[in-house]
Amino acid sequence: MDVIINADCASVPMDVTPLTSMRQVSLHLLASLGYDRLNLPLADLLRITHHLEGSWVVLSPIHWQASHNDAMIIAAGSDLQLSEQESLSWFKLLSDYLHVDGLTLYYHDASTWLLHAANKPLLNAKPVYCLFSHSLMPELAQLDSTMYWQKFFTECQMFFASQPNSSLLNGVWAWHGGTLAAKKSIPVCADETFFSMAQACSNKVTLYSPSVRLRDFQIILLNDIEILDPKHQQELSTISAHWYWLNSAYAHKNYNWFTRIWRNLTHAH
Repeated sequence: MDVIINADCASVPMDVTPLTSMRQVSLHLLASLGYDRLNLPLADLLRITHHLEGSWVVLSPIHWQASHNDAMIIAAGSDLQLSEQESLSWFKLLSDYLHVDGLTLYYHDASTWLLHAANKPLLNAKPVYCLFSHSLMPELAQLDSTMYWQKFFTECQMFFASQPNSSLLNGVWAWHGGTLAAKKSIPVCADETFFSMAQACSNKVTLYSPSVRLRDFQIILLNDIEILDPKHQQELSTISAHWYWLNSAYAHKNYNWFTRIWRNLTHAH
């Protein structure tokens, strides 16, 4: 079972196996559904979730640094420490700036914006979460043969540099990811916040309520752990599962009574 929570983990439990967090619910959902982690179809998922027409690419707000011969992305997503209000304010400023060139943006959340890319060159860009602390020079070189997306990256950087700015945000990275396949027959339990998103990629989605049986689902998708009924919180503590939070991820294995006794005895000696 994969448990995906749109919140930070206040305290990582003892005796768990660390996993890699991509710090975004939608990315963890796609990975849990079996999509390639290096090519997650985020743009396609959000296009369907928000009922958008045409071709769209993801714009990930970033903090990047340049040296005399290289550049790299240092932070993105929650690492930028942007509140929803701050992100929305920057989004509106950039949206107005790009509207002059006939470009349309759509706001998903603080970490993810969308750009309508109809009639634009095909974008060949890696997802932002694959680029942290890697050289951007080879990535920029392969974005497209017309140099459109390279110029877009530079123009956005110049826009942020021209604004009074006390935040880490100083650019956006455009990428698309793969194509969303036909809905999968993987049982998902989602709360109201993520119900429509889950429905976009699975044909077995159940809205969370205190009456559901969590063990019947392969993926649990929640905005906050406190949404769960107390009995469900207790139930999850007894189930072996992969937990994905915004700030951490880990695998928790529920050992049977004999294994727990044996581990206690061996640790005691």
